[in-house]
Amino acid sequence: MMGKKLLAPSAQPRRRAKRMQVLNEAAKALNRQGVSQTSLAEVAKRVGISRAALYYYFEDQQDLVFQCYVRSCEQLARRLSEATHGASDALEVIKKFIAGMLSEGEPEFAALSEPAFLRVDQRDTIVGLYEALRASVVHTLDEGARRGDLRSCHSELVASAIIGLISWVPTARRWRRVSPLSDRDLVEAISATLQDGIAAERSTPVSYVPFSLSTMGRLSARQVFDQAAMAAARQEAILVAASWLFNLKGVDATSLEEIALRVGVTKKVIYHNVRDKETLVANCYRRAFRFYEDVGARMRAYEGPRIDALSASAHALAEGSLSEDMTPFRPFTGFEARPKQEREEMQTAGQRLEVTYLEAYNQGRAEGTVREVNARAVFAILPGLVEWLPKWFDAFDEADRARAPRELAELFRLGLRPL
Repeated sequence: MMGKKLLAPSAQPRRRAKRMQVLNEAAKALNRQGVSQTSLAEVAKRVGISRAALYYYFEDQQDLVFQCYVRSCEQLARRLSEATHGASDALEVIKKFIAGMLSEGEPEFAALSEPAFLRVDQRDTIVGLYEALRASVVHTLDEGARRGDLRSCHSELVASAIIGLISWVPTARRWRRVSPLSDRDLVEAISATLQDGIAAERSTPVSYVPFSLSTMGRLSARQVFDQAAMAAARQEAILVAASWLFNLKGVDATSLEEIALRVGVTKKVIYHNVRDKETLVANCYRRAFRFYEDVGARMRAYEGPRIDALSASAHALAEGSLSEDMTPFRPFTGFEARPKQEREEMQTAGQRLEVTYLEAYNQGRAEGTVREVNARAVFAILPGLVEWLPKWFDAFDEADRARAPRELAELFRLGLRPL
């Protein structure tokens, strides 16, 4: 079998070192370009070996992705274990865990974005490793709440959010075209938000009213007789189905046939409406930003304190992520593989959103409802709070999924420090 050659004992340390070097480069490539655009030849070139030599370490591309994901889970588990030693309380454990994973000297880890690309046995292994890690974070949160180190929370949801925030940072680095933010800014924003949230008065009871998202993109009764409106609705249905499956399984693991089956149309109808998968992905990106901008507009128009408006926007982002008929595309990886014009379009849309959120933060600080934070850094890490939701959809029952939007909005508002 390939990848199983025997080496002399003296060669084994060199082989392990080279394997880790390959995994380092492969993780970066997977985060930059996604699975299908990560070339074994490119990884080999970056490491300084031939493509044929890669087969001393990995059986094929699927095995390379699998081993990158295993390494990510092992990195997370090791850093969490290290964080528990010498920490005075649960909040310090969490902060040390985040700092350890995102320190400048730590190798970049591959975001677990395409588990469905793997064989069933490989996927089961990754899910098992992830669940073991999540259980350890849950234990830290539960013990912290029992001792009074942390406020009481839904520990399973919050544990997944913490891992999601960590996993989002490699993507956040690449999304920002021109940014004054450093990695330290992002790490500090995650730690500060998880500690105290963004509210100036944490003891004030929650009072925000969630946005009504049920009307977004829906046809009125009169529009059902409008051919253009019906065509637009069909296009929207395709984009919604594609976004949900892309979020759940990953872009590369989702076929056009699956999308067609979910919509209840033929593959020919998909091609007629979106031409090909690349165009479909681009349109899913555009639809996602329309969703975000709609949420931003509702936040701006919200009548009430800005802390409530910001909490309602976090609630909406989580609610949308969990809605199969609404979900925006949530890409963890592959952005740098998109065409330059498309990347610039999405980055420009992101900058418009940033202006909207910064305006709300500044208004909140002026009225005294939002505490002093690095608002740009908080905005940059906010997607990580909800990005993971579709990926681990089946890890939660219906009651947990119904509770998630308010739980995550409260995490954003209050953090975890006792009230």
